[in-house]
Amino acid sequence: MLEALDLSGKVAIVTGGNGGLGLGLARGMANAGAAVAIVGRNMEKLEAAYEDLKGIGPKILRVQADVSKQDDVNRMVKETVAALGRVDILFNNAAISYGHDAARMTLEEWNNFIAIDLTSVFLCCQAVYPEFLKVGGGKIINIGSAITKQMGHPKLIAYAASKGGMDHMTQSLAAAWGPDNIQVNCVLPGLVDSEMMPCEGPRKQSRVVDWAIQNSPVRRYGVPDDFQGIAIFLASPASSFITGSLIVADGGLTLV
Repeated sequence: MLEALDLSGKVAIVTGGNGGLGLGLARGMANAGAAVAIVGRNMEKLEAAYEDLKGIGPKILRVQADVSKQDDVNRMVKETVAALGRVDILFNNAAISYGHDAARMTLEEWNNFIAIDLTSVFLCCQAVYPEFLKVGGGKIINIGSAITKQMGHPKLIAYAASKGGMDHMTQSLAAAWGPDNIQVNCVLPGLVDSEMMPCEGPRKQSRVVDWAIQNSPVRRYGVPDDFQGIAIFLASPASSFITGSLIVADGGLTLV
């Protein structure tokens, strides 16, 4: 059975793979034997992530790209294929999140959220599709949010709308591309320590973090490496009969 979790010979792209949860996903891919292209806009963070992952797995590739831009996405896929030979796995993880007042949010801010958190997912899926066909199938794992599961937040309207759209895109792509042996699933994390939501240190979002710890059955927040296991499973042949699923990974937080 362990052979079904072996990703040797596979190539994974992880958007937003230069930090936070994305770095944990990339580490999982590398630990399972895949070559990994980590993608991000900030080259300094890409270099730091590369140093963190160097020596794990067969090869780590850095790709600087803004996945909300179609030309960048197409170049991302071309660079990955040129350097690593193929694409088998895509993690749509890149996102932004910050609090905003819906009554005062500008159209420019709204459009930026949708472009980075939702449109990028479509662009990346569309760009890897021909490469998946060449290798006989593929795996797409979208990183959503537990906020779309019976939750809401008064300051995260655009973020929640984007992630909710991702949920339904996941299910529709699973239906559309299932005959091509492409499985599409979505992981819905809860609170995870990252630059976007610091759970320790001077930038700790104390009210949110303390509430989550007190109300979560596991009595802690998540860390990026908590997602290595589910990443490997969903990227591997072991999950070949699972598609269109929205998988909550929040330490039980949405049970409250």
